[in-house]
Amino acid sequence: MINPIWLDTFITLVETGNFTRTAEQRFMTQPGVSQHLKKLEEVCQCDLVIRLGKGIQLTEQGQRVYHYAKNQQAKEQDFIASLKFDAPYEGRCIVACSGAIAQRIYPALLALQTQHSALNIHVEVAPRRTILSGIANNTLELGIVTNQPESEDIHSEYLGEEALGLILPRSLPDTVDAATLKDIINHLGLINHPDAMHYLQRYFNDCGEPEVAKINPNKLPHAGYINQLSQILLPVSEGLGYTVLPTSTLDFVSFADKLTVYKAKNEVTEPLYSVQTPHSALPARYQAVKQTINQVLV
Repeated sequence: MINPIWLDTFITLVETGNFTRTAEQRFMTQPGVSQHLKKLEEVCQCDLVIRLGKGIQLTEQGQRVYHYAKNQQAKEQDFIASLKFDAPYEGRCIVACSGAIAQRIYPALLALQTQHSALNIHVEVAPRRTILSGIANNTLELGIVTNQPESEDIHSEYLGEEALGLILPRSLPDTVDAATLKDIINHLGLINHPDAMHYLQRYFNDCGEPEVAKINPNKLPHAGYINQLSQILLPVSEGLGYTVLPTSTLDFVSFADKLTVYKAKNEVTEPLYSVQTPHSALPARYQAVKQTINQVLV
């Protein structure tokens, strides 16, 4: 490998055409400039310049070495510039989360991107296990999940709580209570979705009503299944079943007036955590994204 210091001295010599000015610009002595040139010629095994008094003339080999040195210098500058990618409002940011969380945070992230057009924000809707796997395998940089993961490969930060609701058709009587709820959900049937069983179990355990806590979610009849969040509440609004979802989903459907949330004794919530790899800090551009998410969820 050719010493880059010799190449830099050679570039200056060619561009000034003078040993004295080269020494001044390089903060060297003239013998030092001559020594760099000599070492460079020894490595290249050819003469690079012809001395003309105080000036020089490049040989054909010298011209080729000069172009090579300039190319190397440009590549180095480009490489150093590429290391400055960690700008606070530039670059691609990928956030993986559930569909319900995506509904809540995406408008705010779009507003952030509108303010800083060099940001490129991607929101990936994915189940919890996929998000945690992506963080552990370094294929994702930032995710939002319910419940704190127990893994040394994942760093988590508490964000807040997400309220869960047992959502029923509004056409039911307003006097639904714990005593009648079991009969109602058995009669209606569950509108199932990817997180339904997890939500149901948590809801039954935490709602504070002993009769409800005895219900086994795995033995409940189903009235349908859909994995598209925006459509899960549609059959409920038509009186075809019930489901359990974050109550925030009601803010994003046009038929919320056809739905009602069962008023349990206790509020049921799930903790939300941001997750990332513990071994390295997120790029600076993620800080604005995280702050925006915190403002929405906390």
